[in-house]
Amino acid sequence: MSADTGAMANLTGEAFGAGTAPEHLRAWLQHHRIEEVDCAVPDIAGVARGKTMPAEKFVKLDAVHLPISIFHQTITGDYVGFEEDGQALYAESDLMMVPDLTTIRPAPWASSPTAQVIHDATWQNGEPVEIAPRSVLKRVLELYSKEGWLPVVAPELEFYLTKTNPDPD
Repeated sequence: MSADTGAMANLTGEAFGAGTAPEHLRAWLQHHRIEEVDCAVPDIAGVARGKTMPAEKFVKLDAVHLPISIFHQTITGDYVGFEEDGQALYAESDLMMVPDLTTIRPAPWASSPTAQVIHDATWQNGEPVEIAPRSVLKRVLELYSKEGWLPVVAPELEFYLTKTNPDPD
């Protein structure tokens, strides 16, 4: 398959595939009529945090910034390891979010044509943020690889069937 044929396959498919050049991003977004892009990074509880921006701004691949505190917030909204005896342990500095373009997908649940892309968190100098879940996973996978191990992973599926409560109070 030629490079042009591969790029066209990625353009028309649901995924912006691995190996597709960032310069094809604009064509992919236009093909899917994407107006907005959700730039997401998972926090320590697995909750997607991030920013939504117009597709025309995202396609420039300029740096996206989020505060370090997103990796210190628990599922209940409390902060862990961010303060000790009332003293802040870290300055509230911004991290840079680097898009993993192999993860971009249309978001069919969005009210307007939107794509979502997972980002990696890096410090301002480009080094990975050690406590970011994707960085931790990459380190664990590297350790497995060094041992010649192959991780076996399975999701735990849970769901609840409930009746919608129309009363917001």
